[in-house]
Amino acid sequence: MTQNAATKPARRAALALMTFLGAYFLTAIPILVLFGFRGLTFLIPIIAAVAAGRYVWLHADEMPNHLPAYIFYGAILFGGTGFAAGFLGPMVLAPEANQGPLLGIFVTGPAGVVIGAIAGLVYGLKKSRRGER
Repeated sequence: MTQNAATKPARRAALALMTFLGAYFLTAIPILVLFGFRGLTFLIPIIAAVAAGRYVWLHADEMPNHLPAYIFYGAILFGGTGFAAGFLGPMVLAPEANQGPLLGIFVTGPAGVVIGAIAGLVYGLKKSRRGER
C-alpha cells in the first residue's frame, strides 16, 4: 500500500467532516435567528449538513481540473475550517465568554474563505503551469 493510498480515507473523512460542520453552522445560524426553535426547524440544518457531507464523501477523489473549481474548493475548505475553529474554539477554551462564537462568524470564517480562495488560485496556477510543460 502506498503512502497516497493510505491517506485517502483520512483525507476523505476530514473533508466530509469539515463540510458537514460548515454546512450545519452556516444553515443553522440563519434559520434559528429567523425562526427560532419552532416546529421542525432544527432538522433543516441537519439535512443540509448530511447532504453536503455525503456529496463530499462521494466526490472526494474527483479533483477539479479548472481554475475556478480550485478557487471554490479552497475557499470552502479553508472557510469551513476557519469557521468551525473560530466558532467552536472559544466555546471550548473560554465558555464564560458570551461573544466567543462571533469570532468564527465575523473573523476566522471570512478570513478562511479569502485565504482559501487565494490558496486555490495559487495551487491552480501552479498546476496549470506544470500541465503546459
